[in-house]
Amino acid sequence: MTIDKRLWLALVTLAELVDQVEDGPARPTAAARLALAICHEHSDGDREPFIDFWRQMLDPCENSGTPTIARYCRPTQLQIQLRRVLRAVGIEPNHKIEIALDQAARKSNARAA
Repeated sequence: MTIDKRLWLALVTLAELVDQVEDGPARPTAAARLALAICHEHSDGDREPFIDFWRQMLDPCENSGTPTIARYCRPTQLQIQLRRVLRAVGIEPNHKIEIALDQAARKSNARAA
């Protein structure tokens, strides 16, 4: 399967957020908005997965009990939302796709650091 380059870059941007939320909720950046808009453009039109991703990336997971649990909760819950976004754009999340996204996101995050 060939994925549109703009869509792939948008998905990598969302995967970067999954990688970044361990220490706290993500900031509501223009890059995140644009990535979600591009993904929505390639979707079936249902806005729910994108709205849920946005809300989850901002969630501090304060109700999770301890800071250690919150550090686990935030990326885990955001990864679930990323899988919903993948399905919405017609990509079934599987091991190969998730590893490719994770590797691209980690490279991008390493360059930004």
